[in-house]
Amino acid sequence: MNQAKRHILLLVDNFSGHSISYEPSNIRLEFFEPNMTPFVQPCDAGIIRCFKALYRRNFSRRAIDLDEAGDREIYKIDLLKAMVMAKEAWRSVTPETIQNCWNHTHIQPESYAVNGGLDSLVDLPSSSQSTTPHTDPLAWKIIYEFATTDLSLPNAEIQLKAHLGNRFIDADSGHPVVLMHQLYCK
Repeated sequence: MNQAKRHILLLVDNFSGHSISYEPSNIRLEFFEPNMTPFVQPCDAGIIRCFKALYRRNFSRRAIDLDEAGDREIYKIDLLKAMVMAKEAWRSVTPETIQNCWNHTHIQPESYAVNGGLDSLVDLPSSSQSTTPHTDPLAWKIIYEFATTDLSLPNAEIQLKAHLGNRFIDADSGHPVVLMHQLYCK
C-alpha cells in the first residue's frame, strides 16, 4: 500500500482486543466512541443475536434428537456439522429481520428505510430538507457520493456544511452525518 500510495481508514469498535502494538504506515485507525456500536453496526442491533438464537435452537434440537437416540455425547459436534448448522441458521435470518435491525439503528434516512434503497435518494430536489441532519436525504446523498465516487473529503465536507448550514453541529456526535465528519475530518 505504501508503494502504491494508497491510504486506508479503518473504522474499529472499542473492544479491548482491537489494539495493535505498532503504527501502520498507510492505515489510519479510528475507534468508535464507547457505546456507539449499536448505532453504527446494524449487525450488533439484532442480526447477530438472531443468527445465534437460530443456531442454538438447531444445536439444542440436535442434542435432544441424539439423546432420544441413546447417544451419550449429545453435545459433541464436528466442525463440518457446525458449519452446516451455521449456514442453515444464517439462511433462516429473514430479510425483514435484517431490514428491521438496520432501521433500528437510525443510520439511514427515513426515506431510504421506507422506500428500500438508494433509488429514493438519487433524484432528490435540492430543496429537500429534513429537520435533523441524520434524516436529511440530500445529506445522505452527499455521503453516498463521497463513499462511492472520487469526491474528496474536503469537498464532501463543504457540500455538507453548505447544505446543512446551522444544522451541521460538531457536538452532535450521535448523528451519522456528524459522525462521518468527526471520523474523516480530524
